[in-house]
Amino acid sequence: MEHIYRDIDFLVGNMDVLCNMEKTRALPMFSEDVVSFLGRLSEVLLRDPQAKAYGDIAAFAFWLRKASIKKEAAKYEAFGRRIGWGMAFHIAPSNIPVQFAVSLVYALTAGNASVIRVSNKQFEQVDLLCEAVSMLLQREFQDLRPYICIVRYAHDNEATRVLSSICDLRMIWGGDKTIEDIKRNSTQARCVELGFADRYSIAVIDADAYLQMDHQIVAGDFYLDTYYSDQNACSSTRLVLWTGKRVDQAKKLFWESLQKKVNQEYRLSDISGSEKLLQTAVFADACPGIEEIRQNNALVRIELPKLYEGVMDYKGNCGYFLEYSLESLDELACVLDKSCQTVTYLGDHLHDKIKEMIFQKGLRGGDRVVPVGHSLDLSFVWDGYDLPLTLSRKINNQ
Repeated sequence: MEHIYRDIDFLVGNMDVLCNMEKTRALPMFSEDVVSFLGRLSEVLLRDPQAKAYGDIAAFAFWLRKASIKKEAAKYEAFGRRIGWGMAFHIAPSNIPVQFAVSLVYALTAGNASVIRVSNKQFEQVDLLCEAVSMLLQREFQDLRPYICIVRYAHDNEATRVLSSICDLRMIWGGDKTIEDIKRNSTQARCVELGFADRYSIAVIDADAYLQMDHQIVAGDFYLDTYYSDQNACSSTRLVLWTGKRVDQAKKLFWESLQKKVNQEYRLSDISGSEKLLQTAVFADACPGIEEIRQNNALVRIELPKLYEGVMDYKGNCGYFLEYSLESLDELACVLDKSCQTVTYLGDHLHDKIKEMIFQKGLRGGDRVVPVGHSLDLSFVWDGYDLPLTLSRKINNQ
């Protein structure tokens, strides 16, 4: 059946690629062509001063180094030969510019062709990445041209319905409402679907361990986890939980050090500042007893007298932190629900304790437990999914 697409802007690929993608043959997981392509993309981006000026592109390019991808491929050799499902349809988020490219890497390394709809919101990072991908497909990797199509179109475009009906994989990045809306478009019975929904993340800090560390380095690491993405990433800390004996002393030094870093480097928009004021007013009405602490609008803390049920419904961004001092690490359980994605920690002993708690109590949240400063690290395991395995199929020998 021939499908008709209208009012589509192509950032990578063209109408022929789009119309023929459902017939494109699947590739082996971590195929040599794909690994070479990603390695070259890394080189191109890291040599481009304009691209490298964006920290998110630089981090993405570093993750894609050929040696790094080969190392990842080696980890999956134990699972035997695997092949992609076929054609992946991606809906990229509107608030994380580079995420569409990360999603492409996940599908491509698993052996799938990809159509990616990027947001109509303009980001220079999107343009720079698409230019680099297009250049490589036209010059060095023409055999991979049928496998990548990156498009923009309006939300009400019929293309979403058509692409959903023919894809073998559908990957939706966005808020819960976005996922709900996209899912109204039916897929094939055997379509593998992943929805990367609204999540939140927390940090657990051992006060006594923190006091032994370099406070400026910690402030830089925490800034990277949070302000770098305006707290828009699901992996960005929204709630800071303290444990240890010298909590008051550690809190004072921690927030003072972070405030200095923020004053030097962060630029807060007027609208974000207004939203914080409203957020606190709504929160205070629902949860009496909270205390707002601020030196300026770029860093706002909300001290909690207890961990209220549904407290993460009042999370904010652009430097808006909820804060609570734990009486026991067991209190963590009430915020490690299925909406909790990443737990960052400060104090090496906390890593094993937090993971053990998740397993012993059978908690549904906490898909990642990583040190402070690493919440935005890219990985082939995300939101609890081992993506090379989920996005590929195994041919049974029995």
